[in-house]
Amino acid sequence: MQNSFKYIEAVATMKRKMIPSNTFLRCTCCNPLLGELLLQLTRRKFLVGTGAFAAAVMAGNGQNRTVQAQTEGIRIIENDPEAVQQLEPEATIFTAKKVVTMEQDRPQATAVAVVGDRIIAVGSLEDVKGMVGNRSYTIDRTFENKVILPGFVEHHIHPLLGVLTMSAEIIAIEEWKVPGKYSAAVQDEATYVARLREALAKMESADPNETLLTWGYHHYFHGKVYRPQLDQIEPNRPVIIWHRSCHEFILNTPALEKYGVTEATLQGKGLASEQASWEDGHFFEKGMEIILPFIGKELANPQRVAEGMRIYKSFLLSKGITTTCEPGTIAVRAIHEFWEEQLDKDDTSFRTYFMPDGRSLFDQYKTKLNELLPKVESFLSWGRGKVQWLPMQIKLFADGAIFSQLMQVEQPYLDGHQGQWIAVPEDYAAAFKIFWDAGYQIHTHVNGDAGLQVVVDSLKTNMQANPRDNHRCTVVHFAVSTDEQVIELGNLSAIISANPYYVTSLADRYSEVGLGAARANEMVRLGSVAKTPMAIGLHSDMPMAPADPLFLAWCAATRTTVSGRIATPEQRISVERALNGVTLESAYFMQLENEIGSIKAGKKADFAILEQDPFDVPSDQLKDIVVWGVVFEGEKFQSSQEPSSTSAAPSVQFAIDKTYLADLTQPRG
Repeated sequence: MQNSFKYIEAVATMKRKMIPSNTFLRCTCCNPLLGELLLQLTRRKFLVGTGAFAAAVMAGNGQNRTVQAQTEGIRIIENDPEAVQQLEPEATIFTAKKVVTMEQDRPQATAVAVVGDRIIAVGSLEDVKGMVGNRSYTIDRTFENKVILPGFVEHHIHPLLGVLTMSAEIIAIEEWKVPGKYSAAVQDEATYVARLREALAKMESADPNETLLTWGYHHYFHGKVYRPQLDQIEPNRPVIIWHRSCHEFILNTPALEKYGVTEATLQGKGLASEQASWEDGHFFEKGMEIILPFIGKELANPQRVAEGMRIYKSFLLSKGITTTCEPGTIAVRAIHEFWEEQLDKDDTSFRTYFMPDGRSLFDQYKTKLNELLPKVESFLSWGRGKVQWLPMQIKLFADGAIFSQLMQVEQPYLDGHQGQWIAVPEDYAAAFKIFWDAGYQIHTHVNGDAGLQVVVDSLKTNMQANPRDNHRCTVVHFAVSTDEQVIELGNLSAIISANPYYVTSLADRYSEVGLGAARANEMVRLGSVAKTPMAIGLHSDMPMAPADPLFLAWCAATRTTVSGRIATPEQRISVERALNGVTLESAYFMQLENEIGSIKAGKKADFAILEQDPFDVPSDQLKDIVVWGVVFEGEKFQSSQEPSSTSAAPSVQFAIDKTYLADLTQPRG
């Protein structure tokens, strides 16, 4: 393993020193024996029994010996056949052509045993049988000709945007293959207009007042398609174009009329008015805050949300994802209840974590900062089952989005336009200090090298004033940077959560427009990061990239652009490192590396089931490996078995208000 995986390895090494690697152990809190104890003991007795049982298990040396603990007349016997049969549930042993564990001490195996939602043993089939001992078990050979990897961890995804964009008419700069629909890539203006006309033609028999909502337009690829051009293409039917960045909307005249937007609507709203054009029907950044209350019901109508939810859940299953996280969530209770209703279901094959948006909370509590941290901590009481919030983690924002080329860069853009701050440096530094001093892990959205310097300076200042170990300060997206900044971040013990898709999708075009060849080709310089001790995680930021971990690993390992060339080969990382970036290192970014991300006794029984071994195929074929489905917490989910249709109508009605719609304005990518 490369030296950049030091943090996780240090924890694993420490554990191996304390506990022999061949000892068959389970966390006391997860051991099924404790369920029986809980039924028999009072709370006082239960606590005593737990301690005694833990001490007994920790005393084990992996040999088939009897370990006894006396607790209020109750005798617990490990590996005693009669006791095990009475107290322990049956194990399931999954066999496979190969089990890729992503663990150093046992990198591969052919069998893994599971009880409930936990792994209890990994090795050859005979070894696993021996470790299971006298417990009853069944052997599941479903995956005998397949390869088992840890369930993929997508630590940066946006469920709401994924749901809404995937249910729209997709006309984007890349192809999208999602359950039940396909959209080919569109790289030029003529093809974009032709596809738009095709979409309109499909609606000829529909109500003439029904709106066409399409997502994926990008002005650097598709030319100028604003209100005047849209009116020529479609003078009668309402059309809403949602920009590829999710930061902009364009409406034709029928749409403005349908939703009651007038020129007067746009006036007197400060910066939002400056970022809204009546003539072009164009609403971007804060200008979206003007238009969203008018079009929100169209975006989030129940039918659209229900279809989008079906696609979203099925898509993640088809890509082997078992854990997701949304950093920078707008903390509105009604929204969270909606996610609980939709994602805490039996047919959901992944768990979802949320992390608060510290920037908006800082803005909200700027005049009463003593209330900020209690407010953030209050969100931990939200959630149930498969939908939870991460403790002591916060998302901040520095500069603008890459897809709209609004990141702050040190050298000017080729066309002279200016980047934007999402949080001005002074506010960013103030918010950073508050959360740093409180012990939070700080994740920062940043794309330009000028924006990154603000992050570096804040981290350095706070490390000097208040040094912290294992702070895991996270650089998120990591588009444009310098080697000097990478070295400094490594010295400061930061970690890098990167979107390698920027190179694949944007390097060709941005070499010609905006950035120029040098900066565009060197985006997401993971080769430089791999030379430092920093952890590397890969994320999609879906819908900024497809939530497809094998595709992201391919992007990072090959740096192949849409034209087929390789952009700055020395910035590639190994296949092993790329796969770590969507499994164990990805879990590290969420402080969950002891629960998920690898196949090891005691961890969650989450597996991605692949038709081929990613270490045996050429790196340029990583993205083409077929995913059978997943095992999530011990239960099999085949990707061809789509989740049941979602009845979202009652839940979506809460959403059409200004607070909810503000979530759509958050910066992505």
